[in-house]
Formats: sequence, C-alpha cells, structure tokens
Amino acid sequence: MTTFQMDQEVKAFVKAHRRLCEHYGKSGLKFTLDGKLVGDLAEVIAAELFGLKLCEKRTAGVDCLARDGRSVQVKATGSFSKGPAFTPGEGRADHFIFLRLDFASATGSIAYNGPEKPIRQLLPVGFTGTKRVSLAKVLEADRAVPQTGRLQRIR
Repeated sequence: MTTFQMDQEVKAFVKAHRRLCEHYGKSGLKFTLDGKLVGDLAEVIAAELFGLKLCEKRTAGVDCLARDGRSVQVKATGSFSKGPAFTPGEGRADHFIFLRLDFASATGSIAYNGPEKPIRQLLPVGFTGTKRVSLAKVLEADRAVPQTGRLQRIR
C-alpha cells in the first residue's frame, strides 16, 4: 500500500482539530472527522497525488477526470477498519481511488487504485440504502490490479 503525507493546509487543519478535541476533551464529544468533509478532502488530495481535474459540474459517482480522460470516483475513510460506502443511485466511473486518511498523523494511504467495476461487483445486486465493501476485499482487489490499470502518481 502506498502512503503519502498530507499537504501543509490539511496538516494545519488536523492540528486545529486536535487542539479543539483537547480543549473540549472533558465534554465527551469526539468531533469526528467524517462524511462530506472527509470526502471533499479526499478529492483534493487525490487530485494533487494523481494530477486529476476536479469536475466543475458535479455528477453522481464521478468526482474527477484523469489526464487520459477517464472518469474517476474518489472515496475515503478516516477509519482504518472500514471500506468504501456506496448508495445504489450513484453513477459509475471508469476508475476508482479509495484513500485511508490518518488524521492523527496527517498521513494517508492508497487502499485501491484501479478500475471501478471490480469494486462495484463486490456489492450485493439490487441493494438499498448504503452498503460498504469490506476493507479486506478492497485490499485484495487492489493487489490484483496490474500496474497498467493504475493511475500514476505525480507527487
């Protein structure tokens, strides 16, 4: 699995988040980084790592375009035990990037970099609601992606 350092702007955000958690530590609140914020961070991180162009017009299931024209969906987790979550109505992309973000250390790893179809095939047929693909299956699918099927990192 390939790892990376988050940019200075993200590191500053992570540091501010850590201070917030420490300041209000006695409250019992966790101030969990999840949902839309994690997804937005993942998109800009993936765009910088792979030279992707963020879509100006939002299309379900497509977040970026690769330099070769492939559509790319980016998903992420701030939990190192969870795989990506999908909903049935999402559009389809040619390529899929799944990042694991470690906010405590301001680092991350690329858990999957390959065609989206093999990951979609791990979802139940005709599911409703939100379904997660297990992290173990995502990592196994990533090991099967040939180098030619991966987007190349530019940084």
